[in-house]
Amino acid sequence: MGSLRDEIRIALRAAGGKRRLRALGSRSDLRLHLGCGGELKPGWVNVDLDGRGLRKALRRAPAGTIFVPYDLRRGSVPLPDGCCAVVYSSHFLEHLDYEPGVRLMRDCHRLLAPGGIFRAALPTFRAMFRAYLDGDAAYFDEVPLASVRPDVEPGTETLVDHLNYGLYQYGEHRCVYDEEKLCRILERIGFRQARPSEFRPDLDPDNPLRRRYSFYVEAVK
Repeated sequence: MGSLRDEIRIALRAAGGKRRLRALGSRSDLRLHLGCGGELKPGWVNVDLDGRGLRKALRRAPAGTIFVPYDLRRGSVPLPDGCCAVVYSSHFLEHLDYEPGVRLMRDCHRLLAPGGIFRAALPTFRAMFRAYLDGDAAYFDEVPLASVRPDVEPGTETLVDHLNYGLYQYGEHRCVYDEEKLCRILERIGFRQARPSEFRPDLDPDNPLRRRYSFYVEAVK
């Protein structure tokens, strides 16, 4: 019953968000931040479902920060073709099932002006699996197990507990990508120069957690 109430609330907020997005459609230089969470970017159109942590971030955000509640599981954004200069997402695509995720990436291509940039940061599962296989406990130090898996009984902790959290994240992670897979999808959609990228301080959240456990891909329309 609670889930049904949540979906109704989401649908109502998304309807309002759809109107707000359409009101921005006359611009041709939008910077769109999809699945922003609490990482609100001033000067960008930040899009996500509402949440307690996000509301706290909004109270701290600079005046004029734009946030639009919208359900990106729909796989499209109600903005006109070619209205965006940059579309960015960080640790969001893995929260969508595969087909809605690909539909959203295809819609990002539509939204971008020629020469526009699509950039995504996602969990680096390849490095996580390598650390697990190598027995490299230090790799997981940025995420103390007790803080993310309090259900694990003391004395039974092993590296596989870190793997379970990173891979599944309480059932919120729905799809695994790596650099090769994401670049192939983007190229098939029609992006050019889809390739792995290094951390960019002008775009990516600069904190140790994200930098250690992320890979980055950037593509040009």
